[in-house]
Amino acid sequence: MTILRIKTHQKLIRSSQRRIRPKPVAEYPAYFEPGRYEGLPNNVYHAANGISSTQVKDARVSLMYFNARHVAKTIPREGSKVLDMGNLVHALALQPENLDEEFSVEPVIPEGAFTTAATLRAFIDEYNASLPAQLSADDIKVLLEEYNTTLPAQVPMGGDKDAIGLAYLELPAEFKRIVGDDKNFTVSAMKACIKEYNATLPVPVKISGSRDALLEQLAIINPDMVAQEAQKPAPLKVSGTKAEMIQAVKSVKPDAVFADELLDAWRENPGDKILVTQQQMQTALAIQKALHEHPTAGKLLLHPDRAVETSYFGIDEETGLEIRVRPDLEIDIDAVRIGADLKTISMWNVKQSGLRARLHREIIDRDYHLSAAMYMNTAALDQFFWIFVNKDEGYHWIAIVEASEELIELGMLEYRQTMNRIANAFDTGVWPAPITEDYTDELNDFDLRRLEALRTQA
Repeated sequence: MTILRIKTHQKLIRSSQRRIRPKPVAEYPAYFEPGRYEGLPNNVYHAANGISSTQVKDARVSLMYFNARHVAKTIPREGSKVLDMGNLVHALALQPENLDEEFSVEPVIPEGAFTTAATLRAFIDEYNASLPAQLSADDIKVLLEEYNTTLPAQVPMGGDKDAIGLAYLELPAEFKRIVGDDKNFTVSAMKACIKEYNATLPVPVKISGSRDALLEQLAIINPDMVAQEAQKPAPLKVSGTKAEMIQAVKSVKPDAVFADELLDAWRENPGDKILVTQQQMQTALAIQKALHEHPTAGKLLLHPDRAVETSYFGIDEETGLEIRVRPDLEIDIDAVRIGADLKTISMWNVKQSGLRARLHREIIDRDYHLSAAMYMNTAALDQFFWIFVNKDEGYHWIAIVEASEELIELGMLEYRQTMNRIANAFDTGVWPAPITEDYTDELNDFDLRRLEALRTQA
C-alpha cells in the first residue's frame, strides 16, 4: 500500500469521526496517537479516532451499513437512556466506584416516609384527634338558640283588628302614639306603633348556615368566645387528592418525607443518567455477588493488579487504517498478559448438554472471536477469556471460556479480510449492499430430503 493511500485513509477516517466527536474536554486530546491510555471516559473513547471492533462488526453486516453508520452518518449513533442490564452488571463488576457517573438508582424509601394515601389519612386522623376540640356547628347553634330565648319577644302584628288592638295595648306608653276617639285607632295606625316598638328590640341571631356563618353570628353576641376558638389549630382536611393531602401534612410537619416526591425527583433525572429501579439493582447486585464469589471469575475481576477499560490506539499493519480497542479487563501474571471481556447472556431454557455449543454459537454469531483477535493483536495480549454470566433472575451461573488458538486465528483472518474490504471501499468510494446479485433460491440438504420423502409418497 502506498504512503499516499495510507494518508488518504487516515484523513477520511478522521474527517468522518470528527463530525460526530463532541467538543473535546480540555484534559483529553482531540486526536489520540498510537499508544495505551488509561482512564478514558466512555464518551471520549467512543468519539475518538480509529476503527473499533464494533465498527469492524458493522462492516461484516455490510459495507453499506458501515458507511451509513460511520462515514455518511445517515444512521445516527444514539445513546439510549433505557437500562441495559449488561451495562449495569459491567459497571458493578468492573468499576463499581464509577457507578454514579452513568446510573441513577431509585432511592430507598426511608422508614416512616408517607407512601400511600392511607398513610397520609392515618396521620391526618391522628393529628386531628390530638387537637383541642373545636365547637361544632351544632354546638354553636345551641348557643345561638339559647341567646335568642333570652331576647324580649316581638309584639305580634297578625290577626284581626281586635287582636292587633290587644297587642297595641301591651306596648309601653311611649309607643302608644294614637290619640283621640276610637276612629283614630285604625289597624294601620296601631301596626305602625307596634312596628316602631319592635324595631327597638334586639334582633335574634341567625341559627342556620355553615359553621363559619354560625361563628359570625356567635361573634355578634360573644366575640371573646369566637376569638378563643380562632386560636385553636384548625383540623386538617381528610378529603381531596393525594397531592392536596401531602400539602396538608406538610403544613404541620414540614420535615415529613414523601415517597412520591422522592420518586418524582429521581424520575426527573436532572443528570440525564440511566435510571435503575431498586428491583433491577437487586438483580444486578446478585449477579455481581455471583461473579465475585466464583472461583475463577472472582480472581480475575478482583485481582489487585487488574486494569479495567484501558484504551489502545494503533495503526492496522496491512491497511494503514487507524484502529482502537478497549478490553474490559487485563492482567499481567508472570509476564503473561491476560485479557477478558464480561458478557451477560440469557440462556435459562438451554439444556446443560447443549450449553457449550450454544456459547460457541454466541461467540461466532456476535463476532466475539474477531474482537478478541483484534484486542490481542493491538493490546499485545497473550491469552483471552470471556466471562459469561447468565442474567435471568435467580439463575446466575457463570462460564469462563478461553479463546483457543484456532478461534483467535479465525477471528484474525476475518478481521484482516474485513479491514481490507473497508480499505478498498475508502479507496473506491463504493460501499456494496449485503446482496448485490440476483439469485435463484435452492433447497438445502434438509429440504431436499423432505422433497425426496414426499416424492416417494406421491
